[in-house]
Amino acid sequence: MNTTAKEAAKLAEELKGLMGNFDSESENRVKEISKWFGEHQDEETQKIYHEFMEDGLAEVGVEIADIRKQIKDEDYRLLPISHIAHKYFGKSHAWLSQRINGTPVRGHVYTLSAEQKQVFNHAMEDLAKFYGSFRLA
Repeated sequence: MNTTAKEAAKLAEELKGLMGNFDSESENRVKEISKWFGEHQDEETQKIYHEFMEDGLAEVGVEIADIRKQIKDEDYRLLPISHIAHKYFGKSHAWLSQRINGTPVRGHVYTLSAEQKQVFNHAMEDLAKFYGSFRLA
């Protein structure tokens, strides 16, 4: 493996760790790494990049299938997605829906990061307590 390919492998590993992070520092680093791959077009480097992308797409597919398996269609319709998105994430209904359903956005498929899954689970616990406290007088 040549020096450029070694650097490509190192950057692909770093990129994998950055996926799912939406802070500006992480997003800037992702742009820098993407630019680097765009500037290095040799066969070995591009092979490493394509393998990274294929592996990432496979992982995202598994995550989306797992999330959708846990939320049955009839249950999904009961979730106040807009409320959860606004109150717990400060985002739009579309943002949360895209991550739950694996909808492509500008050519990328996003899922919830581990931290975002914890926030979502916390929202579910809050909603369960809220709805569980309703009683008819």
